Amino acid sequence: MRDRIAEAAIYVMSRRGLKFSIRELTARLGISTKTLYQYFESKEQLVGYIVDRAILDMREKELRVVKDPGLNPLEKLKKALVVMPRGFAFANVELLNEFKRMYPEQWVVMDDYMNKGWDRVRAMVQEGMENGMFRRFDIEVFIQMYVGSLYQFMEEEALNPNGLLLEKKLTQMVDLLLHGVFPLEKAAD
Repeated sequence: MRDRIAEAAIYVMSRRGLKFSIRELTARLGISTKTLYQYFESKEQLVGYIVDRAILDMREKELRVVKDPGLNPLEKLKKALVVMPRGFAFANVELLNEFKRMYPEQWVVMDDYMNKGWDRVRAMVQEGMENGMFRRFDIEVFIQMYVGSLYQFMEEEALNPNGLLLEKKLTQMVDLLLHGVFPLEKAAD
């Protein structure tokens, strides 16, 4: 039932933002408020559960990418850097920024993952360097560029919302990080 409530909350958030009401949620589910509170003590706890599920989903997807024998290190790295959880409630940059403002405790969990959950990416980069697919570079600078760009997207969206999905921005950013600005034929030189 917890997952069913979380899925309904993600649906409501995607349409109404994080200011959705518990009544809206319970109406969608066809349950009473009392029933919902048997599973989640508060809206904050529900949002925290959704964040925990999103992080778990991203870790599972990342692990599948790492273990995929059909992908070379560059393909693995590219896929891992654009991993988004299925049905992610915060895939819209504006909603992610709203999340940061309205749920600071839950944001800390997401922020911690975004800044510290890089062990698999480090291993992929190391593998690519060792087999000559990647040139040697400072992975920590790369991570700072990635995270900094992501947070910059959030800040820009707060000032000038345009509805561009986070996944699309991530894909464009990762392409630039991995291939630079040279035409692909020249980037291989």
